[in-house]
Amino acid sequence: MTMSRYSALPPGPERHSRYPRRDFLWQLLGASVLATVGVEPLFAGDVATTPAGSFRFAFLTDLHLMQGGALRSADGIAACLAAVEKLSPRPEFILCGGDLVHSTPDLSLSDAADSLDLFLQIWSQNTSIPTHWTFGNHDLAGTKNLSVPASDPRYGKGLFQSRLKLPRLFYSFDCQGWHFIVLDDIALEAGHYGYFGQFFDNELAFLKADLDAHRSAPTIVCTHIPIASFILVPLLLGHDPRANSRSLVCTNGDALLADMPGHNIRAVLAGHLHFHEEMEHNGIPIINSGAVCANYWKGPNHGCPEGFGVVDVGADGSVKFDYRGYGWKA
Repeated sequence: MTMSRYSALPPGPERHSRYPRRDFLWQLLGASVLATVGVEPLFAGDVATTPAGSFRFAFLTDLHLMQGGALRSADGIAACLAAVEKLSPRPEFILCGGDLVHSTPDLSLSDAADSLDLFLQIWSQNTSIPTHWTFGNHDLAGTKNLSVPASDPRYGKGLFQSRLKLPRLFYSFDCQGWHFIVLDDIALEAGHYGYFGQFFDNELAFLKADLDAHRSAPTIVCTHIPIASFILVPLLLGHDPRANSRSLVCTNGDALLADMPGHNIRAVLAGHLHFHEEMEHNGIPIINSGAVCANYWKGPNHGCPEGFGVVDVGADGSVKFDYRGYGWKA
């Protein structure tokens, strides 16, 4: 096991006290691991069993448009999209890892809708690249605002789902012989008390069926909250009193890999932690990307600058992830 750099716990969302399953994490500790900020490794898998194309897509996560575009966040998102538009070769699509608007959980539903509409306006004005959306914890609407009734269809995940016209928040799509699965791992605590990371039973049933139906296609899975992270090492050793892994790492993330025999997963992408780290489990790269907003538009987050992922996939089933800053100055 090697680690070229370790980033301390970033400022983040609400923190809880219960740890997820540790056996999966200790399996990762025994694997071949690279935890870095700003490196560009190449992970090559076995040759796919059916022909797959070679192409590029962009992975943008944790954009956090501030209320009214504060901290120049609207300009920052536009600048990031401008950098994506200049890529050569041009990405086939953008995979967005979630957390579009920063304050949505705290706002009234009307204000949350206005903020999300502003985000989508910025998006449509600055890129024409097709986009696939992942749900993030900051995309929850009104869940921390006690005046918002949970009975409103826009509450929680409803606003995001309706504005983005998504029949459901876990789904799959194909591109040039590659298969992509987008999952929702944001679970609400009872009442207006926050969230934790978890895959749902019907979602895992969908995942198993979908992987089984696409065994011949190299597959990339995307979540918002990571299924694993070396940020937990000091927490598990008791070195950080803010220990709160339920909101930092998916509590049943092991189900994604350990319980999916015969799959053809070539990489698992996630965001949420606002720094870039890569590790490997049973030959599968687990890539947690840095954030478009870095430290919530206040500069780099523990050395990881504002940036996005450039992902090149090969006909041989390989996945190359390159985390790139776009030159933003907070």
